Amino acid sequence: MSRARLAVLLIAGAAAVLLLGAGLIGWQALQVNSALRAAVVDADTFRSALEAGDEQEVDDALNDLQESAGEAEARTSGVRWSILAHLPAIGDDARGVRAASTAVSDLSEALAPVAQRATDLDALLPEGGRIALEAVADLQQPVDQAAQALAAADTRLQAEDSSGYVDQFRGRYDELAGLVGDAADAMDAASVAVDLMPLALGSEDPQRYLLVFQNNAEIRATGGLPSALSLLDAEDGRISLGRQVAASSFGERSTPLPITKDEEEVFTDYLGRYMLDANFTPAFPRTAELMKQRWEEVHPERLDGVISLDAVAISYLLEATGPLSVDGYELTAGTAVDVLINQIYIDRPDPQAQDAFFRQVVSTMFGRILQGDLGRPRELLAALVRGGDEHRIYTHFFDESAQDLIEGRTIAGEPAGPGGGVQRFDVTLNSGTASKMSYYLDYDVRASGSMCRDGQETMRLEATLSSTAPLDAATSLPAYLSGGGANGVGPGKQLVEVRLFTPTQGRVTEFAINGKEFDVRKSSLDDRATSTAYIFLEPEQTAEVTWQVTAPSTDGSREVRVTPGIEPRDYSTHVTGAC
Repeated sequence: MSRARLAVLLIAGAAAVLLLGAGLIGWQALQVNSALRAAVVDADTFRSALEAGDEQEVDDALNDLQESAGEAEARTSGVRWSILAHLPAIGDDARGVRAASTAVSDLSEALAPVAQRATDLDALLPEGGRIALEAVADLQQPVDQAAQALAAADTRLQAEDSSGYVDQFRGRYDELAGLVGDAADAMDAASVAVDLMPLALGSEDPQRYLLVFQNNAEIRATGGLPSALSLLDAEDGRISLGRQVAASSFGERSTPLPITKDEEEVFTDYLGRYMLDANFTPAFPRTAELMKQRWEEVHPERLDGVISLDAVAISYLLEATGPLSVDGYELTAGTAVDVLINQIYIDRPDPQAQDAFFRQVVSTMFGRILQGDLGRPRELLAALVRGGDEHRIYTHFFDESAQDLIEGRTIAGEPAGPGGGVQRFDVTLNSGTASKMSYYLDYDVRASGSMCRDGQETMRLEATLSSTAPLDAATSLPAYLSGGGANGVGPGKQLVEVRLFTPTQGRVTEFAINGKEFDVRKSSLDDRATSTAYIFLEPEQTAEVTWQVTAPSTDGSREVRVTPGIEPRDYSTHVTGAC
C-alpha cells in the first residue's frame, strides 16, 4: 500500500472518528438541553407550590425537580462534556449548561429540608394577634440552609456571562438565573426574618415600634411625607396597635434637634425642626433617630425601632389581605394608591378628616393582618419582600444586636455598606411645593459609565421629570391638593428638589438642567459630594437634569438608588463601571 493511500485512509478514519464523536456529543447536548428545559419548568413549578403551601404539590414538584436536575447534572459531568466545553464557538455555551445543571442539581437537594417544612412557613404569619415564636425558632435551621444554597447557586449563575450564548440557550439560562435570583432574595429575607423575629417580637423584653405611613402625594427622599403615625407593641410574639397620631400634630420645633453642619447646609434646619421633614435625607437610620427624639419629647412611650412604608407598599399588602372597606371607600391592590394619595384630597379638603382616614386605613389593615384574617396569606411575605426590594419599606432598630441582623440589607436604608464607605449613588426627590401634586409627577433616572483613568471612573446620570397634571390644574383641583400658591409656587405647578449624592470621595464635574450648564456648587454630606437641582414644572411640562461624576473605581456595577414614586415598580437602577 502506497504512503499516499495510507495517509488518505488515516485521514478518513480520523474524520470518521471525529464525526462519530461529534454526533455523540451532539446527541448528548440534545439530551442535556431537554433535561435542563424540564428543570427550568420544574423549578418554576416548585416555587409556585411553595408559595401555595400545599404539602402534596410541594413534594411532587420537588421530586420532579430532583429528577430533571439530576439528569442534566449527570449528563454534563463526564469526559465528553468536558471536551465540548473546550471547543471553539460552543465552549462558553457548554460551560453555561454545566453551571446551570450543577446549580439546579445542588439546589434540588439543599431545598429538601425547607420543602418538608413548607406548610410550617405560615408560622411566620400572625394569628389571633400573635406569632408563635416557638415555631419560628424551629424554622431557623432549614430556612438558613436554603438561603445559603440559593445564594451559592445565584453566585454561580451570575458568574457566567450569557451574552455570548446561542439565542435559544441564552433565554433559558437567563430565565433560570432570574428564578434563582428572585428565590435567593426571598429566602434571604425569610432567613433574616426567622433569625430576627424572636428578639424583635419581645421574646426577652417587650418592644415598641413607631409605624410611619409615608404619603407619596408629597414626595420625600425615602418615599413620601410622614402622615399617620402608629405605635406597635410586641411581647412574646403578641402584637397590638397602640396610640395613633398625625405627624403634622408635632408642629414646628422652636429650635431644631441637633443636626450636623453638613446636614443643615444640604437639607436646611427643617430636617431637625419638623417631624414632617425628618426624611429629607436618604439615610433611614438618621430619619429614625430624629423621629425617635421628636416622639419621645412629646409622648411618654420609649421607642425600640421605627418602621416605615408608603402607599404603594400598602397596595402590595392588600394583595394578601384582600379588599378593605374603610369609611365609605373600597380599597384594593388596584385602587389603594389613587384613593390614598389623590382621591381623598378631592373628596375631603379638611386636613383633619384626611389624617383621620389615614389612621383608620392603617388600623383596619394591620388589624386584619394581626388577626391572621388573610385571603392569600403567602402573599403577605411576598408583599413585604417586594416592598423592601423597591425601597418602600424601611426598618431601624435601636438595639444594636437586632440592627446587626439587617446591616447592609435594603430594608435598613443605610448609606454605607458593611465595610464602610458608600459605593452607590442616591438620587432623591423632595417636594418644595407644600402641596399634594407629587401624584402628578412622573420621573426616571438613567446612568452610564463613560471613561476610566488612573483608578477613577467617570459616569453620567440623567433624571427626566414630567408633570402629568391637567393644564387646568390651578382651577380644577382643590387648593389643598394644588398647593393654592403656597411657598410662592402657583397652584397646580410643582417645585421639586432633585438631589444627587455621589459615592464616597466622588466629585461632580458637570451639571446641567435642560441642556444648560451651571457651575458646580461645592457641597457635601460627610464624604459624599452632593448636587441639587431645583426643578420648576408647569402642567404637562418636562425637564431633564444631567450630572457627570468621577469616583474611585469599583468592581462590578453600582446601585443608583432612587426615591420610589407612585407606580408599582422599582425606580432604582444600576450602572456598570467604566474600569
